[in-house]
Amino acid sequence: MDLLLTFDWWVVAILAAIAGVARGLSGFGIGLIMMPIGGALLTPAFMVPVLSILDSPASVFLLAEAWKRIDKRDVLILASAAAVCMPAGIWILTYVEAGTVAVWANAVALATAVALMAGLRLRGAPSLARSLATGGLSGVLQGAAALPGPPIILGWVAAQIPSPALRANIIAYFALIDALVVPMLWISGLFTVEVLWFGASLLPLYLGGVLIGRKAFGVISEGLFRRVVLGLVILGALSGIVVVSLGGGAG
Repeated sequence: MDLLLTFDWWVVAILAAIAGVARGLSGFGIGLIMMPIGGALLTPAFMVPVLSILDSPASVFLLAEAWKRIDKRDVLILASAAAVCMPAGIWILTYVEAGTVAVWANAVALATAVALMAGLRLRGAPSLARSLATGGLSGVLQGAAALPGPPIILGWVAAQIPSPALRANIIAYFALIDALVVPMLWISGLFTVEVLWFGASLLPLYLGGVLIGRKAFGVISEGLFRRVVLGLVILGALSGIVVVSLGGGAG
């Protein structure tokens, strides 16, 4: 409880409100927005379980609304692969320097997002092998840096999925990831009393942002939605690389 209402808390609280709006609008964004700076201030091992506390109730709320548009088969394949590979990411979080993981993950996400912004598209339905590889990479990044989104989201954007289905799939995928990662983090001993208090103190701000973002989704165009999605990935990747390069990546 020593961290409540400190400078670090206020910074992370502002990020939580912004991340909530992004999550409600696009279906994702909490890790991309909160982890680079939050992880630098409070360490990734502290922030990863905090993000799980914030996002679990949001996932339940958003999932009910998106249910009818979800491609359940594709989401289940990706989430199954992520579940198998997530323990490897948690091992990395515990034993490998966080800055190394963050730089590589963000660099790949940045390059891919820029390529998609420039017009890169994939043709045809994704193969099973590609889906398994994408889900596996997402699982590793979730365990190591709370950044499961870029591989999954960029793959769906490249496949030109319509925005309502894209958002619904993203929401469903993150709901499954939340259900998988919470027990793994608990077993790993990362849910300390201080983490629980810190996460609970941010919930009203985060969930309020989710409500605002959810309402905004209904009034934006398909093209703007895709630009928002790719812009979030690029912003998150750039901020992550900058923070680590400046020496802020806590291990």
